[in-house]
Amino acid sequence: MAYISVDKIEDGLYLGNYDAACDLKTLKELHISHILTVANRPLPTSITSLQGISTHFIKAFDLADSDLLSHFQEALDFIEDGLRKGKVLVHCHWGISRSATLVTAYVMKKYTLTLEEALARVKSKRHVAFPNSGFMAQLLLYKKMGYQLDTSNLQYKLYLLKAAGAYFAKGKRELDARYEVIVHPDQPAGSVAYKCKNCRSSLVGAEAVLPHQIGETPDWTDNKWPGTADKICDKGVFTFPIKWMSNPDKPVAGKLYCPKCNTKVGNYNWVAGYKCPCSAKITPGIYIIRSKVDKCM
Repeated sequence: MAYISVDKIEDGLYLGNYDAACDLKTLKELHISHILTVANRPLPTSITSLQGISTHFIKAFDLADSDLLSHFQEALDFIEDGLRKGKVLVHCHWGISRSATLVTAYVMKKYTLTLEEALARVKSKRHVAFPNSGFMAQLLLYKKMGYQLDTSNLQYKLYLLKAAGAYFAKGKRELDARYEVIVHPDQPAGSVAYKCKNCRSSLVGAEAVLPHQIGETPDWTDNKWPGTADKICDKGVFTFPIKWMSNPDKPVAGKLYCPKCNTKVGNYNWVAGYKCPCSAKITPGIYIIRSKVDKCM
């Protein structure tokens, strides 16, 4: 038996559950013209094929490590377009976590609010709204970036790196387009940080280096990246992915070889991470062996 649950957040915007999005009577009574689904399955074709209703599906599970942040812009674009043309229903399975996260992001950006203020406003209309801890951290970062996806923000790049690792852990063999922004070109736009000791070819640009604190294992949510200069480790080098590192035969873990002379210069592990001699462990870990390269700056 269907359990229909839906609440009006503000004029034209509704937050509810899966059953509400599948109920023709509810959709008609609320004059819904746009439905945003954020769940592990799309709506049935009996709903997506309805004339006069536009739908958009974002696949995401209600898990703390699920990536919703990289979908924020497309979700908010859909909501804003829907509100210009009619009325919008945002839903997940229960209308509690995933959909509440996207609606909170919309309210936060529209009214220039803090996360606490925006979530309080949403909960005042739908008291069961409760994003999980991972989504809360993503919302905090979204606010920190000025309500946009800023690919120059180090914390966001670390978030995308972690999300890419989770993507590979699911058996994917190539990076999703959402995460390609963290892949650096072979020829760095700025200065070269490291060259192959054997053939002197450029391997790592300065912008691709991921500095870490001696002995510390931070997460993307940790604001102290990269930390204070006097505690930055120089025993090992972690980097963001670089195009020459691509290894489609072994996408999850493997060795890194100089693309010119084929000398081994490092290792990578997208799932388990990699440990530096200083005891810091970075996950995902793309690690350059310090003795195999020459520092250029």
